[in-house]
Amino acid sequence: MEQVDFVAIGCGPYNLGLMALAEKTTLRGVCYEQRPEMMWHEGMLIDGMTMQTHYLQDLVTVADPTNEASFLNYLSEAGRLQTFITQERNTIPRTEYNRYLRWVAESLSTVKFGHRVSDVTADGEGYVVTVESAGETIQIRATHVVLGTGMTPLVPDGFEQVIHTSEYMTYRDVLKDKYRVAVVGSGQSAAEVFLDLLGDATNEQRVDWITRSDHFESLEAGKLGDEIFSVDYVRYFHALSYTSRQALLKSFERFRHGVNPETMTAIYETLYHRTAEGESTEQQAALLTQVEVETITYDWLTHRLTGKHVYTGEAIERTYDLVVVATGYRPLLPSWIDRLPIVWEAEKEWRVNETYEIQMEGRFGGKLFTHTNIEHSHGPAATNLGMAVYRNAIILNEMAGETLYEVSVQKPFTTF
Repeated sequence: MEQVDFVAIGCGPYNLGLMALAEKTTLRGVCYEQRPEMMWHEGMLIDGMTMQTHYLQDLVTVADPTNEASFLNYLSEAGRLQTFITQERNTIPRTEYNRYLRWVAESLSTVKFGHRVSDVTADGEGYVVTVESAGETIQIRATHVVLGTGMTPLVPDGFEQVIHTSEYMTYRDVLKDKYRVAVVGSGQSAAEVFLDLLGDATNEQRVDWITRSDHFESLEAGKLGDEIFSVDYVRYFHALSYTSRQALLKSFERFRHGVNPETMTAIYETLYHRTAEGESTEQQAALLTQVEVETITYDWLTHRLTGKHVYTGEAIERTYDLVVVATGYRPLLPSWIDRLPIVWEAEKEWRVNETYEIQMEGRFGGKLFTHTNIEHSHGPAATNLGMAVYRNAIILNEMAGETLYEVSVQKPFTTF
């Protein structure tokens, strides 16, 4: 049986960055991904939409600025470096970020697509990983395992035949042909879908935006506020009690679920221009806040949306041809997890130490690290692409038992 230092399961940006950083070390690892190719949020690759992170917060730069998998090197190889500099923007078009990820994946022989990890068992020396591909099953022994299975769309009970934003591009043309469409949710994904549909809507079409939030909130973009995305803050957050961490997470809605100010401005300008000739906004779009959507039922090609106003209790009922929901995601945990002696902090929330190792009962020769399901343990930085680079550096250092990458602990100005 082949022996490696580690197996990474799932190839999203987190594990892809891990494999890119591992290339310059003596660690021997392999990453398995069940999809046939690298694709990142393909359902939301809307033209004109940008990332919310700085271009230097790519897969490798903050840990290793000289790494060949940097975004700047991608631009150079693609012949786009000068044009990127000329545009004077710090953010990357989302479609180009996806192309960058594909470029990195294609350069790494250690990333295997079309390979599904069906089982992981632990023994005294590490882990035995079972992999299925093209009708064949193999087993590989790994000292460590890194879980990066990501998230799966969350659609509430009672929502029938709706389109989750993760599938938006698949149904985009169909949606643009419908007379009445509703977008439910208040975050960046909901805002982008609403803007995209509204921008192409005819005067006969109607696009509504519905949220239970008190108002449409802009993303917190203050420099001091962004210091929660720092190694220092992650360490502070992790040291708190589970109860304190849960309470603190609720205060981060503007950081995690707000809308990019540029997107919000574009929506307002679109609404303004569409009413410049005296047309009523109500004829083309209704923006409803403080509405708790309770059910979306489907019958005879019609969606009936029911709910109530959060504060007045007024009953709400509207009918649409199609409904798009931005109702978020939940961690995707493989079934074999249940067979490992994992220590859980709460239901479906495992105990993770500061260096991203899932704690288990008993002693094992290897470690099970995770990128998935760590918001409860490591705070809002858990889903921040820039912070994932530090996380990968920490995980590689832990696997090697030495400092392969120096993890910056530059003190933020804020005291936590």
